[in-house]
Amino acid sequence: MAPDDEHVPLTYGERTAWTTAVTVPLGTLGYLVVVVPRALREPVADVAWAGPMLWAMGFTLVASIVGAILLALVTRDHDTSQDVRDTQIERYGDRIALVATAVGAVAVLALAMLEVDWFWIGSTLFLLGAIGTTWGAVAQLRAYRGAFVG
Repeated sequence: MAPDDEHVPLTYGERTAWTTAVTVPLGTLGYLVVVVPRALREPVADVAWAGPMLWAMGFTLVASIVGAILLALVTRDHDTSQDVRDTQIERYGDRIALVATAVGAVAVLALAMLEVDWFWIGSTLFLLGAIGTTWGAVAQLRAYRGAFVG
């Protein structure tokens, strides 16, 4: 184990987890900032939510890529190889994200059965997907810092 004052470079997986843990909540917050005021002042059936959601998803994708590149440049580590530990940590985070996604799928299915407005179905799926992705990334970061349950 490296002493506390020695630089330990971030692995590719850890850089990706960091950018995901930051950009997904930011994109989701952007969606909520645009859509919630609309939903408060007009009926949800009239709220234009698909465009803001697509913009939030696009922002998240582009910001994640740019963030990973910038983080690699700042840390001066351009290695994209993965070892067994990286693969295990990635799978660990993916399993956690999958649980939230599965809960989201059940919730969305229930909303569809109740025939609620598309706004609620789309927003619920989007938000629970964002929560799951963020939880998965945070779990990966914790694992990289020694809290890996495996």
